[in-house]
Amino acid sequence: MGTLVHLFSPSYLFNQNPGPFTSNIAFIFLGTSIVLILIALIIGFVVKKGDIFAKKASAKYSSLAWTMGLIGIILYTIRQINTFYLSAPILILIWGVIVIFWLILVLNYRIRVVPKRRETVSRESSKRSYLG
Repeated sequence: MGTLVHLFSPSYLFNQNPGPFTSNIAFIFLGTSIVLILIALIIGFVVKKGDIFAKKASAKYSSLAWTMGLIGIILYTIRQINTFYLSAPILILIWGVIVIFWLILVLNYRIRVVPKRRETVSRESSKRSYLG
């Protein structure tokens, strides 16, 4: 438990050159970045046959996954080669916060906005078929 508290201490977060990752957390971070990209590829292939709302939701997730996955891999590489200032752990924390916020926006679109728009489209199409 002391190790996790240490990860969020200001002395660790703002350390300009903390050295390369040597813990299992580094491999979890790298694995998460790679999995984000792989899921984006899979979703991109699966959704090509879906409706317009599914395509738009997958495009939003793909942009999240590709952007944050590549930035995560770059941050991992920078940390491993001990680049001064750029290997500060605060950048990884900021990356994580941005990923969570962006993922919330994508899920909000998929869970809340898409059903409302589908309902609106079906209502409009039923009006057209009734009137036409």
